Amino acid sequence: MLPRLERYLLQDFPFIHLIIGGFGNTAFLVGSVCFLFPSLERIALWLFVLGSLGMFVGSLGEVFVRHARKSRRRTQS
Repeated sequence: MLPRLERYLLQDFPFIHLIIGGFGNTAFLVGSVCFLFPSLERIALWLFVLGSLGMFVGSLGEVFVRHARKSRRRTQS
């Protein structure tokens, strides 16, 4: 199942993990700035958590892409 899912998400849509990672980076940054204002602490917390999750998912996507590229190179040579 993983090879099929990997092919679907990584080969057919290789930019998805970049978009998720970019969202994560932006949310993390905005959440960090919101922590400076006491009235925005709850929003800051959620942006911080969602941003961290987005960065994690984006990094995992990059790891899978690199692994898939290495595997293809090994099978081709």
